[in-house]
Amino acid sequence: MRNKFKLILFLVVIVIIVSSLYISSKELLINLITKNETSGEIEYVSIYSHGSSKETDAFKSEDFELYTADSDSFTSYISSNKVLNKINKIVLTDSSENIIDNDEIITGIFQSAEQIEHDILEFQIFKVLDDYFVLVKLNVNLQSPCDFYEYDIANKELKLMHSFDSIDVIGLSLPR
Repeated sequence: MRNKFKLILFLVVIVIIVSSLYISSKELLINLITKNETSGEIEYVSIYSHGSSKETDAFKSEDFELYTADSDSFTSYISSNKVLNKINKIVLTDSSENIIDNDEIITGIFQSAEQIEHDILEFQIFKVLDDYFVLVKLNVNLQSPCDFYEYDIANKELKLMHSFDSIDVIGLSLPR
């Protein structure tokens, strides 16, 4: 009986330690204002490390620059039973339809997107201060998956923050 008590106590302590480590590692990465493509419903969402999200209170979006890629920017192809992407041309426009000059960061973002394993339907870049985020809408049968990435400038890679379904990002805010 005493050994069972020690085992149960040990397991409870382990569960507490693991859950506290998980909770403390849930760092707020970004807040997004999303709009459902079908219903038009607006949602305020907080994205945390490990890809988790939750609805949050309304907030004011920070100023950001939005760049939209031309629909012919990527060509998809199949390799080793995976759909991959190749840069066809880098053409970005801002919200006023002005063509944006390509630079090293934009080229890095596009090169990183070549690793995405689905046909890219839409590609948007959000610039907030010196940070870059990317919303990629994928062409996957009858679904409308949307992956939201942060671009790591130092490592020149897209890091998936969260996957959505059928949304547009209309605002964002970085944690203070």
